[in-house]
Amino acid sequence: MSRIRYPVVALDVGGVIYYDEPFDLAWAQLAFQQARAADPAFSRDRLLDDMRGFHQGDESSTNVFRSPVGRESWLAVRERWAELAQPIPGAVDGVRSLERGRTICIVANQPPECRDALNAFGLLGEVTLVALDSLVGFAKPDPSLLAWALERLGCSPRDALVVGNRVDHDIAPALELGCEAAFIRADDSWSAPDFVDPEIVTVYRSLRSVGVPPPHPGGARYVVDGLAQVAELLAMKERIGPPTAGDPCR
Repeated sequence: MSRIRYPVVALDVGGVIYYDEPFDLAWAQLAFQQARAADPAFSRDRLLDDMRGFHQGDESSTNVFRSPVGRESWLAVRERWAELAQPIPGAVDGVRSLERGRTICIVANQPPECRDALNAFGLLGEVTLVALDSLVGFAKPDPSLLAWALERLGCSPRDALVVGNRVDHDIAPALELGCEAAFIRADDSWSAPDFVDPEIVTVYRSLRSVGVPPPHPGGARYVVDGLAQVAELLAMKERIGPPTAGDPCR
């Protein structure tokens, strides 16, 4: 019998392989530039107010991020996705370590350009399946996206480990389907793109600091600091032997 623990590992991308924050910051800067080009009276203070409102759930069409300018600037971010993608330290090597003897798939709410970033990192050839909401038609937290990926891999949920950084989008759907899960703690070591106004970065950091998840959320079996630690943990358990019912969370 194989001693490989979890023959299939399903990985989220944002907050797991690369940071989400550089895309958000680029979006804010490009939205500001486009809004100013259309209306020179559009101020940085207005942008910062719209940032605060957007992160607090403002759905008004007058908010620049929900306006045609916001949509156009987001498309401009997507065109630069691979350039802006900033890998989390240890994540790329962690994927490669996990891939040895396992099937790795991506299950994420990401634009199609996510594939370009994975390719730039040299990871596209390391994964068997890339299941993105933008391509498949299901979006997390609906567990159908994960179920779709497992079905195509011919994998039973009990043989899969889901790795993500959100309880609602990653841990809860995994547990609902019968998978085990590893929760990756937040890492704020990202760097802002060079072209982003420092005041935009300051306000963004303050907004992102609200609602930090608890250290051991959602029933995840493992709580770790990154993919490299997931790979090390599983390698250690495989050296010890097959999993047991009483295996504790780490």
